[in-house]
Amino acid sequence: MRATARPVFGHTPYSHPEGGLRWPLEVIGDGWSAEWLSDRPLTGRVELTGRLFVDIGSRRSDNPVRVRGRVRRVQLVEQRTEHTGGGLRAVDGTERLTEIEATPHRFWSNWDTTSTSDRFEEVGVLLDLDLDDVPATEVEFVAGAVSVDGPDVWVMDRSNPVLLHLDTAATPPRVVEYLLPLTIEPPTDQWTRKVHADRDGCWITSRYEVFRCDRAGDGTVTIERVCAEGGRSVLVDGRLFLVSSTYPMLSIDRRYGAVRVDPDAHPVRMLDDERRLVPVDDPATVARVTAQPRRADKARSADDTEWVAVVDLTAQAPEGTRRRIDLDARTRGTVHWIQQDPYADPANADIIARISVPKLRTRSID
Repeated sequence: MRATARPVFGHTPYSHPEGGLRWPLEVIGDGWSAEWLSDRPLTGRVELTGRLFVDIGSRRSDNPVRVRGRVRRVQLVEQRTEHTGGGLRAVDGTERLTEIEATPHRFWSNWDTTSTSDRFEEVGVLLDLDLDDVPATEVEFVAGAVSVDGPDVWVMDRSNPVLLHLDTAATPPRVVEYLLPLTIEPPTDQWTRKVHADRDGCWITSRYEVFRCDRAGDGTVTIERVCAEGGRSVLVDGRLFLVSSTYPMLSIDRRYGAVRVDPDAHPVRMLDDERRLVPVDDPATVARVTAQPRRADKARSADDTEWVAVVDLTAQAPEGTRRRIDLDARTRGTVHWIQQDPYADPANADIIARISVPKLRTRSID
């Protein structure tokens, strides 16, 4: 396989069991991409011999290349296990393949050590991919975050800056699409932004920033960036809070490996009436806010309907019936973008004074 290698920047190398170091690289070929551990740092064209496989827990690349192709064959991989003094182990060379029509929704190998007999366990799925026969790309909305306030349901795309408003007072719900002046975030398996609905519109938060969206009576939306700081967000009694860790922990840092991370001096901050982030030190308020984390892809309305935004948008009634919401029949809404000028902001006058060059004073000649 011929490919182009590029480093995963800022990632510490791994120690190989047989000695030496291995640097994580991303390799990009004709219609495919993968991650590779190299015994030396490099960038450019490489020739590889090996096998591609899926590593579900791998998240090394900040922006992995997404590829498309057509699945030609699906086979379930099983491998014989045997008992050892320390439990079970898979026996090399005992893999067997079974033709199936589609990958299982989920499967887990049963590594129960109570059984004394050797057996075959499901260990993976083998796919034959045709990377030249690529299905046509369709522009589609991929639901990633949802929030509800009364009859208003707000749904955010998983990575694109597309926001939908659903008026559930109508049957079927009226859907309006808003294209927001936000960045396209690298797609992940979950959400990249959160939405917090209230009676006037919604807040949109991410790890980088906070935006305010106000919806007028005519359906137009006004959006403004409130601050260029983000984090885990919670809406309590109409107030938006940003929450970081409240206790020390060990974190896997790609540059340093396992490191201790101490909590911030003020792990809970609130957006005040002037839309400034202010520390919250009241123990009761901190306890109340930190006790209300929620997933961005689930929301519950006043009538106890659960809304789930995972690719599609579904609504499950209290009695258990579930329905998929049609998001394709939608109209385009109008967005007004408020762009603040930081150079004209009085709050930044002291900064502007330090970085401004004084005007030259001219002297007239008599």
